[in-house]
Amino acid sequence: MDSFLLNILTAIAVIFIGALLGGRLASLCHIPRVTGYLAVGLLIGPSFAGLVGLPTFLPEAVLTELRLVSDLALALILMHIGGLFEVSHLDRWRHRVLLFSGAEILLTFVLVATSVLVVNLTLLQTVLPGQTLWQTSLCFALFLGIIAVATAPAATLMVIREYEAEGPVTSLVLTLVGFNNLVSVLGFAVIAHVIIFPDEGVVALLMRMGGPVVIGAAVGFVLSVWAQRLELPSENKILMLGGIAVNVAICKGLGMDPLLASLILGMVLANSCPRWNRLQQDIRQVDYLLYVIFFVLAGANLHIESLAHIGLLGVAYVIARTLGKWLGAAIGARLGAFGSNEKTYIGLTLMAQAGVAIGLGSQLAHHWPGGGKLLETIVLGSVVVFELIGPLAVRHGLVRSGEVPILALLQKKSPVGTLEGMHNVVHHFRSSLGVPIGHRLKDPGDILVKHIMRQNVETVLHSTPYYALLKHIAHSRYDRFPVVDDAGHFIGMIDYTEIRNLLFEPALVPLVVAGDLAATAQYCLYPDQPLREALKILKQHRNISYFPVIDAEDAQKLIGILSQNDVLAAFRRLGQEA
Repeated sequence: MDSFLLNILTAIAVIFIGALLGGRLASLCHIPRVTGYLAVGLLIGPSFAGLVGLPTFLPEAVLTELRLVSDLALALILMHIGGLFEVSHLDRWRHRVLLFSGAEILLTFVLVATSVLVVNLTLLQTVLPGQTLWQTSLCFALFLGIIAVATAPAATLMVIREYEAEGPVTSLVLTLVGFNNLVSVLGFAVIAHVIIFPDEGVVALLMRMGGPVVIGAAVGFVLSVWAQRLELPSENKILMLGGIAVNVAICKGLGMDPLLASLILGMVLANSCPRWNRLQQDIRQVDYLLYVIFFVLAGANLHIESLAHIGLLGVAYVIARTLGKWLGAAIGARLGAFGSNEKTYIGLTLMAQAGVAIGLGSQLAHHWPGGGKLLETIVLGSVVVFELIGPLAVRHGLVRSGEVPILALLQKKSPVGTLEGMHNVVHHFRSSLGVPIGHRLKDPGDILVKHIMRQNVETVLHSTPYYALLKHIAHSRYDRFPVVDDAGHFIGMIDYTEIRNLLFEPALVPLVVAGDLAATAQYCLYPDQPLREALKILKQHRNISYFPVIDAEDAQKLIGILSQNDVLAAFRRLGQEA
């Protein structure tokens, strides 16, 4: 066998086995699996091997060949993020999300650009050939400022999926990540045109910005039409992966940005394809494998040695970007009239930075070698910091916001130990030979309601007008809605059937508010109630999708919700572990 092909196969084996071990170790340490994948990649990559003087499992040549998989995985992630720009999805926030995103983006850009400008003017005083100190400092400030806006979509999305986060903070975070990367890519194109390509004219700028938009829109339109002719989930998977690959290939062939094209592809699919939700469900069955490879390779491509060369500019970049994301999100949430959870925790979930920033830094070094090489080194060094702490920050923000079920945090132990696993293998083999072996199952009913309930509840204010209530329903995944008064006290529940029936009484519609439709919740659950008791109630009322969880000592204090799906999923997972 050819030695290079053998190296590729060995690298793939090391990636998967290392990811399995790294992910399990990360779970045992109560940190996101993404961090484990990145750490494994870092340990088997050429940068770490060079520092400790050991041979690497992933040579540079192999990383170059496997970059195709990383490009495909990143395009898939960005398509998913772009899919969140569905008009009906954004309509729930209207201008509020633009105020939020605008404040966060602007403050991040301003803080990073100002910090870089001041540091270079007063301390470093780096001057590029043919430029003055002010010109060089301004160029550095603009480029690093716009790159700082980008947020790693992959790390954010993977942490959300791992911990089964769900709620208003989670939905808003993914949307903000999309805005961040969209503005960063487009803003970079404008700044690069002014500084690097000033003689190319406006047409070249429009081509650089509009080309990926046209390509992504065209591919998205074709996929939207084609998807309606398919029935099998396997065909949907083939269509989506093939379409994403075509999108990336066309952009790379024409020298255009595949990142922007992938975002646009997701936007077009979400707003034009009647089967978009089905396509998402089908592609999720195979995308995790690509994501694992992506993160291990991302870790292998981290340049540890860059940390020693980022200098004062790099330190200023890291500190200013951290403050910009945190303060910008807090100010943006206040301007957009969002809740306390959004004000406090969303800034943490926007810290991660990797693929998009690295791609922009690489473009900068290629087209502007004079200053781009230095800025690329700063970006690569800072990515090491943000990519390692970013997933931890995302996890902390989501957990503290109450959108992660406690059970998702507890599901970290291996189902069986090594000796027990060997024992089970022997018994299963005996059973296969015809010797029946009994199997004792643990009782998942001992788990408490508070371990799987979702704490960050989407409530409806009692004074909400009927038509505003309809709009809320249109963007909700539930068919029952808890109603609270101005003080946040739990009043009761509104069923979708009650709202629907009122449509046949148009004369009453202008007079009705949410409080008029709220009925006292006849069936409530309590946080310390065993799951087996909750399951009995759920079985008796199968037509009710989810139940309010209230404080046992204060019936007006709503502390969470528990859905039928969450209970059944908990029994299934715990049953499999037994």
